[in-house]
Amino acid sequence: MDPRAHGDRDPMAASASGDSRRAAEVAVAGPPHGDDLRGLLERDGVLILETEPFRLPDADFELIHRQASDGRSKNWSFNPHTGDLDGVVGGDGTSGLKAIMSRYVKWSQELIGDFFPGYLDNIELGRTSLRTRSVQEEPPLSRRKDDRSLHLDAFTSQPVAGRRILRVFSNIDPTGAGREWAIADGGFQDFAERFRHRTRRLLPGEARILESLSLTKCRRTDYDQIMLGMHDAAKRDRSYQATAPRRFVSFPGGSTWLAFTDQTPHAAVSGQCALEQTFYVPVEQLADPAASPLRILERLWGAPLV
Repeated sequence: MDPRAHGDRDPMAASASGDSRRAAEVAVAGPPHGDDLRGLLERDGVLILETEPFRLPDADFELIHRQASDGRSKNWSFNPHTGDLDGVVGGDGTSGLKAIMSRYVKWSQELIGDFFPGYLDNIELGRTSLRTRSVQEEPPLSRRKDDRSLHLDAFTSQPVAGRRILRVFSNIDPTGAGREWAIADGGFQDFAERFRHRTRRLLPGEARILESLSLTKCRRTDYDQIMLGMHDAAKRDRSYQATAPRRFVSFPGGSTWLAFTDQTPHAAVSGQCALEQTFYVPVEQLADPAASPLRILERLWGAPLV
């Protein structure tokens, strides 16, 4: 096991611009060789992996470059269960894009199996996204979809019922440019204490109505409702966005990192070309279930939320 997997920090976790902004200290882990890395990832919510990069040949980059977005979606989204691809104007290249993203699905699954075998029982495979928009140069589609704002992930139509949102990211920018994030100080507990009072629990019958109208893919829980409320409140709060203390981390070209994006308030700062695979991890599979967002919110609210 790489000794840095025990929590040492990596010098590449620094501001991409080289200015006086504080650099985030993000742990780096090599292959575990039998050690359990779950606690390291769950502690900070972000972990850089020392692994071979996900490689694309020039022909794949040319194919990606030729595709056009539908103008409504911030990412190209692939459903590995159905083979559906959203966000791209149909054309001859869609089958090639599906093949690229299918390869990333398999690669990410193998990565989880190698580094986090403790998560494998009952883990659920989510969607795959290819992010080609320039964070700096292309305007967001809406304030709610603006990933440049500090936020936690929560899904309007895909309730998670307390399961963790674990995402595998790979910077595949063909120019080798880094992808930079801002990470808010304080973590989930501080975020929840600040924004939970601007949220509410579900009204009687509300979850059933949302599901019957196909506005949600399954029954929304109080946990999902609260997480959505905090997500929206944070993005609307101009004072929080302008003044919240934060640190910066740059993920170099070719790097791969994992993030519990429901735990660590984060924002995209720069970057353009990245792949991402979502997994849903049951709370029971965590090294420390008591530190999960679900259990923290249940303690704050004094009641079960799922």
